Amino acid sequence: MGAISIGDRLDGKYLVTRELGSGGFGEVLLANDEAIPDRQVAIKVLTRQLAGDQSNLLWEMRMLAQFNHPHVVAFYHHFSDENRLYLVMEFCPGGSLDDRVTVPSVYPEQQVFAWGLDLCDTLAFVHGKGIVHHDIKPQNILFAGDETIKLGDFGVANRNIGTRPYLPPEMLLGERVSRIDPRVDVYALGLTLLESLTGRHPFENLTPDEAMQARIKHDFVPPDLSRWVQEVLLKATHPTPELRFQTATDFGDAIRGRHVPYVFDGHRIKADALAKKAEAAIARRKWKTAERFASYALELSPDCVAALLAAGRCQLLIRHIDRASEYFSKALSVSPRTPVQKELGWISLEQGRLPTSISLLTDHLQRNASDYEAYNLLLKCFYLTDRFEAGESLARTLVNEKPPNDCFRNNQILCRLLNGDCAPALEKLSSSEEANPFVVYNRTVLTETPSAWKYPDPAALKSKFLFEEYRFGTASQAGRKNTLAIYTPDGARHECAKPIVTIGSLSVNDIILKSRGVSRRHCVIVNYPDDVWLYDLGSTVGTAIDGQGVVGRMFLDGVHEVAVGKVCIRVAASNNLLI
Repeated sequence: MGAISIGDRLDGKYLVTRELGSGGFGEVLLANDEAIPDRQVAIKVLTRQLAGDQSNLLWEMRMLAQFNHPHVVAFYHHFSDENRLYLVMEFCPGGSLDDRVTVPSVYPEQQVFAWGLDLCDTLAFVHGKGIVHHDIKPQNILFAGDETIKLGDFGVANRNIGTRPYLPPEMLLGERVSRIDPRVDVYALGLTLLESLTGRHPFENLTPDEAMQARIKHDFVPPDLSRWVQEVLLKATHPTPELRFQTATDFGDAIRGRHVPYVFDGHRIKADALAKKAEAAIARRKWKTAERFASYALELSPDCVAALLAAGRCQLLIRHIDRASEYFSKALSVSPRTPVQKELGWISLEQGRLPTSISLLTDHLQRNASDYEAYNLLLKCFYLTDRFEAGESLARTLVNEKPPNDCFRNNQILCRLLNGDCAPALEKLSSSEEANPFVVYNRTVLTETPSAWKYPDPAALKSKFLFEEYRFGTASQAGRKNTLAIYTPDGARHECAKPIVTIGSLSVNDIILKSRGVSRRHCVIVNYPDDVWLYDLGSTVGTAIDGQGVVGRMFLDGVHEVAVGKVCIRVAASNNLLI
């Protein structure tokens, strides 16, 4: 079939009377429905034969077929003819909103917001079906013959694409946005109503970069509009989704009330205050206190993001990874823009998903370039993946910046040694290195005789080394000590206040266990106030705490039965605990 002409009859009953418009997909035709007297229809016809184009048109058909709403353009049916696809829809003789807003001040605020209220109610209906339009703009808002406003063109619904000038900043910045986030449509409708009031789009004649800056600066709502109008439009077009109207219903309620309602929740206020107390307890390493505050906060307000973050951080810091992940996932579901790249990177590190961890941590550091704890997490990723040259380079850069704690010096030395540079083993320790228990411990492991590892196996050496966590560097510089109580099978009680307590069969260990299955350097306890950890050092038989095998390290916060190989000892994380 050739080009469609005026006077052609389609599907045996649609007499084409004129062309309404055209686009990359094809054209829209006006036709008389000869089966129903006096009814005109708009027919969208796909003139190209690309599979993707047909898929888009079928998608729009499926979207429209779900609606029966007075303010949504009605879909009647579709048909095919010689591989062409036709969609038959309601004709809106009043044209589009775009036709009406080219001259400023044509329509008063009352009229514009009457349309806006109908559109908010329509979007609330559409969103209730799990569909987000994604292309709200004046061209897609039409008028029936009786001036009823209609929402049309659902061709990109739920696809996270749209017309750039009407997209919110989070979509243009490439942030994670749910396909059914209604705040995308709220933002576009806010811009559309503003354009209807002023006769021009606020970002016209701006470059993409300038338009993005205007979105973020958020000063494009004219001050000569009514105060309630400014208030409502500023809320609808806020660059932060969490500070926008959360639903089209909220938007409509604000138009009805002619103001933005502010609801202050006493439970949320209390929960936020408790979350701050939890964060303060975390800073003091009072994990149980932090858990208690965060738990109470979430009882008061289960969706309090600050409380979810505090709870997640507490669990992460004591290496309860699954529970931490649950809290952070909930925080993201409540507020998708919650900045938790660092915490998610940390979780990925603990789960062994190191490429993912590196990606998340580097993204976080692009925005938080002075977060030394995040740098040490990234350094640990390099260390665990045997990228010792990259790790040494990063550590050297950080040491030169004189960071607030000295963990980077120890970790730089480890990377140098494992990269084959023996110089750190021969160099005289500086005073700061002598004061760092991790540097002293690792150097002892490297140089002692007999050796606790099999020369020249670097993996065996690495298994006996201790990478210094950022928290331990901070604790070391604080100068406070903790005293452990360790009970051995011979009935002896050992009180240990050293920051690193070694356990194994070698006579140089702090706790000496002469038994088959106990390695020469079997495990260590890193011992700081309220921050006590047991590390298995790649032992042959392994280490277990209260019957649970230790993979890497495990937090100690009370009295525990510890199996060192086949020898059972009892460890109290503080000597004032009753056993």
